[in-house]
Amino acid sequence: MKVRSVLAAAALTLVAGFVPQASAASPAVTGDFSLMAMVHTTQYQDSDLATQDPNPWNGSAAGGPYRYASIPCSGSAPVNNISTNLTTYNSQLPASRSPASTRNHPLEFVVQGSTLHGRIVLTTCQREPGATESPDPVPDGNKDKVLLDWNATYERTSPEEVAWSGRFTITGGTGVYEDLTGRGTMSGYFFCFADEGCESLGEFRDAQYTMTGTYRDPTP
Repeated sequence: MKVRSVLAAAALTLVAGFVPQASAASPAVTGDFSLMAMVHTTQYQDSDLATQDPNPWNGSAAGGPYRYASIPCSGSAPVNNISTNLTTYNSQLPASRSPASTRNHPLEFVVQGSTLHGRIVLTTCQREPGATESPDPVPDGNKDKVLLDWNATYERTSPEEVAWSGRFTITGGTGVYEDLTGRGTMSGYFFCFADEGCESLGEFRDAQYTMTGTYRDPTP
């Protein structure tokens, strides 16, 4: 649980007849959210600030883990890399503004039959209004993160695309998101920005997906 500041009560015992009252707990923050994201074969930093490499999937092979990531927080990203109101709790977090700059570091999964079983680490680049500082004083690996587990079924719809859809669960996070929970549905597809195309490359280098769901933080 997050550490809560408590007012010292020693001085109050000097007041005759005074009975300290427990402070009212902060109400839980709840809401609905949506997310649009894009991932690539991009390096990213983990929580130990080590550089992690991607591992793209070929669209059919079992095993894994296969791994993708968004560009770094300091990179110039289009809206589909950053668009979610989850990491601000719909601007209910103090001094935040939706949508917050957010990245997948990483999106990772294993393949079993026609099912993908994975996890997503959402790095919150900046909750406040304005662009991320450059150079950014906080490395991506040290920024607050939201953790999710997900499962989806997939279908190769063409030589250049694999479509998938499923469900996810929010399992907490770091920093302000430590007690965060939630769930919902997701869908997306793997494809390639490369001129050669996925079929020629033998791998899918990019993916785009959306999420809709609910969240709850009992100790915001």
